Amino acid sequence: MIRVIFSIIVIIGVLILAMANKESIQINYLFGVTPPLPLYLILITTFVIGGVVFTIILLPAWIKDKLEIRKLQRTLQKLETQKSET
Repeated sequence: MIRVIFSIIVIIGVLILAMANKESIQINYLFGVTPPLPLYLILITTFVIGGVVFTIILLPAWIKDKLEIRKLQRTLQKLETQKSET
């Protein structure tokens, strides 16, 4: 629940910051230049890309942890049934 509240606060903060910056800017890359885009669009796009990258980086560890928990729960259940049988 705390994560949801924190996420909502961050999203609202990004949106407030984005809407306060409506001027158009160009981004100069090594291989080219973007067309003039509103700063809020760049901020929101960067925020979304960061969230996707963060999720992709953490997803394997999360899956590994879930599998480990499931394995340990099965082992615990087997040990409890063995204990109750004796």
